[in-house]
Amino acid sequence: MKEVEVMRVFFDFVSASAMVILITKDKSRVMPIWIGVFEAQAIQSALDGESFKRPMTHDLLKNVINASGGRVDYILISEVVDNTFYSSIYIARAGSQTEIDARPSDSLCIAVKTGAKVYVADPLYDKFEEREVFEKKLKSDFYSMFLESVNKDELRKA
Repeated sequence: MKEVEVMRVFFDFVSASAMVILITKDKSRVMPIWIGVFEAQAIQSALDGESFKRPMTHDLLKNVINASGGRVDYILISEVVDNTFYSSIYIARAGSQTEIDARPSDSLCIAVKTGAKVYVADPLYDKFEEREVFEKKLKSDFYSMFLESVNKDELRKA
């Protein structure tokens, strides 16, 4: 397994979807993971260090882990099956480690909130794209989706 970082969250308002982008430690390669908009908001809030008056779901989980004497050791994005990513949260407590199955979006949010390391399995790491190529493709795709969403009849009225 290889250590990576959460680079950023990208919101695609045209398609009403979102992705979290993982980046290699040397910042040269990336991997997007499509996630829900609400999950993306939770990760972005964690990246921004936002706090709320009452605990959000991921804060609650973090607090329960801490109150029980545990700590989030690391998270692992382990595989992709039928375009679905799988991950686990590894919790250290009383000299042992427990693996908890979780969606990658939840795992990543917990990792950001606790400062835990993020790892991907070697076969996934090998699928990371060159950052420059990915960014060009993302800009091109976004521009194309935007143009497709423009109502030409409405433009003619303007």
